Amino acid sequence: MKKLKEMILHIAKTCENDPEFGATKLNKILFISDFFAYSVFEKSITGTDYFHLPKGPAPKLLKKAQEELILEDRANIEERPYFGRKQKRLVPKEDADISIFYEDELNLVKQVIKLLEGKNATQISDWSHDFLPWLLTEDREEIPYITTFTMFHVPTSKQGISWGENKLNELMESGHAS
Repeated sequence: MKKLKEMILHIAKTCENDPEFGATKLNKILFISDFFAYSVFEKSITGTDYFHLPKGPAPKLLKKAQEELILEDRANIEERPYFGRKQKRLVPKEDADISIFYEDELNLVKQVIKLLEGKNATQISDWSHDFLPWLLTEDREEIPYITTFTMFHVPTSKQGISWGENKLNELMESGHAS
């Protein structure tokens, strides 16, 4: 939970001047960062699980992490008017402890934030609905990290398919894939 809380603070601080930053954008930055990290580093950044919600993927422990940050007096939730709606935004009261992250992880999150720059919650939600990891799951169902490999449309050789089958078998034997 510590890594999730620190990453939430880090993202919120980084995005504090982004008028489109709110709860939905935070969810998607976390999801995309964690799933891309899994595909590159073979582990997520925050270590949290994600589940399928109607507006796209979200961290299972997001609300609990935010509640703890508020109770610890490290952040507030502000509601702001945003095009006739209420935007809920986490506002940090202090900087995150980024020393618990690798530089590559922070760089990946920075790239994801840049990728979503200028996009609002509706655009990001619609975009996340095209991700196969979200499409392959039902409402409230956990989105397995292994599905990150469905996010990329890359031609695969017979050797690559064989490698993938072997890797999947290894993961299934170790209990990491279901």
